[in-house]
Amino acid sequence: MMMNWVRKHQTFQSKAELDKHVRSFLYRRKAALSEGTLEVLTFLWRHAVKFPGVAFPKRQTVVKSTGLSESTVVRALRRLVQEGLIEKVRTTKPNGRQGVNLIVFLPQDTGSLPVDDTPRDTLPDTPQKSEKPFHLCSEASFSQPETKEKQRKASLSKSVPLDASYLPSFIPNRFIQTTIPFLQTDKILDAWRTVENAYKQSDLMMPLEAYEDLYIQTFKQGVYAWKKGRIRTELLRYYYGGLVRTFEIQARKEAFQRQESLLYYDWLQVNESV
Repeated sequence: MMMNWVRKHQTFQSKAELDKHVRSFLYRRKAALSEGTLEVLTFLWRHAVKFPGVAFPKRQTVVKSTGLSESTVVRALRRLVQEGLIEKVRTTKPNGRQGVNLIVFLPQDTGSLPVDDTPRDTLPDTPQKSEKPFHLCSEASFSQPETKEKQRKASLSKSVPLDASYLPSFIPNRFIQTTIPFLQTDKILDAWRTVENAYKQSDLMMPLEAYEDLYIQTFKQGVYAWKKGRIRTELLRYYYGGLVRTFEIQARKEAFQRQESLLYYDWLQVNESV
């Protein structure tokens, strides 16, 4: 079966292990890579979590999602192969024609990776100095980590509000444009994490990008219910529940289609390859 064949090419047992090796590569070689190459790497990295270390997007999908030209994407892929970070594995359709290429991330030397070199979605704790003397409090529940978190939030609350341009680049632009009229900028990242978490809980066969219409339409339905006063909980919590149901229905459809088809993956029918 094709799923077992894809699993044979996994070089990592978990997403955490994949992340460690890619970050080690970036720590050593990031300065030598162009901005376009880094964007392509980020895209492939984000789509290599279903089977840790293996991604299989079409070339045109990479072009559309990154906004780069096809020639730039081709050069970026070639550079990453030369750097020893990825390799291409050709697939063959049942009719003998070439299918899409699998992009397989290769193990890297992680010995030089600093312990604290871990990208974060939030700012690190940076407690501000206080001019007031410290007094012992009878409420022992205020631990040092909690104090740091309060200080961090208080510091951020005084900063200039962030617009959508400050959001991480891995969030699809179409998703940002859909959610920004209804969510504050910091909540858009939370909304995208909601999509990723619901996807990880599903049995969907395609990369998350293939379901863009589904998770965007589900958000719109959630906003409609919210505007009509039909939601008794938070919007994002309602959105997560809606995504889980939507992805379950889609997974059943895919399972039914697999039973009627000799092909295990729809992407094997695509002529274009990365």
